[in-house]
Amino acid sequence: MIIFNIILNDEKKAGSISLYIIKQKYALQTHIDTNKIITITGQKKTIHLFFITKALLYSTIERDIEKKFFSKNMIIYATPVSHINEEFGALLRKNIKAI
Repeated sequence: MIIFNIILNDEKKAGSISLYIIKQKYALQTHIDTNKIITITGQKKTIHLFFITKALLYSTIERDIEKKFFSKNMIIYATPVSHINEEFGALLRKNIKAI
């Protein structure tokens, strides 16, 4: 399992991506956080969309998101999930798209 992360600057697009992810059975649910990035040149608002999914789906999801929702400033990456609640893990394995 991984946490699939998408950083973008359009909250409406994050909502559209979330619905797409759930309809495609790439995740059971998504999370959207509003954040602030601070750099040497200043600050800007960003949206962090993330969800837990199967690691083997990473390339498929990335390709789909870039094809349907491309944005020049979008950042996509994943982080591994080393432990997960047994019941939630079973639910994910059962309901997320088969590989």
